[in-house]
Amino acid sequence: MKRRIPMKPVMIVLTVSLVLSACAGCGGDAGSNCQLKLHPIYGSAFGGALLGVIAGDKDGREREYAAIGAGIFAVGALLEQTDKMSEKCREHRDGHKEKQEEEQEVVVQVPNDNGSLTPVVLKKKGGEYIGPNGEHYKRLPTAEQLKPVYGL
Repeated sequence: MKRRIPMKPVMIVLTVSLVLSACAGCGGDAGSNCQLKLHPIYGSAFGGALLGVIAGDKDGREREYAAIGAGIFAVGALLEQTDKMSEKCREHRDGHKEKQEEEQEVVVQVPNDNGSLTPVVLKKKGGEYIGPNGEHYKRLPTAEQLKPVYGL
């Protein structure tokens, strides 16, 4: 008695993996390298289909086994790529956040005795503020705190 494997679920899995691979991404910049690539998925699906044909040759069910092998290998390649993609996207986001934190600058206007203002640029790095002369402040210093060093 020959039992047929339903082709509908296999075709659904292949279609879903194709759609996901064609339109998935992490929503980053165009150059952020967070896009899925189709060629490894197709290559894996072809390899799985080839193994399925070999396995199904013994009982004359080459097509069914080829579809199942292609589906299993394609989904495996898709999952592997999404894992790599999410790691790259996480690194991209984390690197972007660190870069933003390093680039933050705060300007404090220090009033002078003659009525003018002296702008003092402080760089924020982590939770610390660094003054133009390399001094470190645990909190954002006030204009009064900066006046003895930078006031005229």
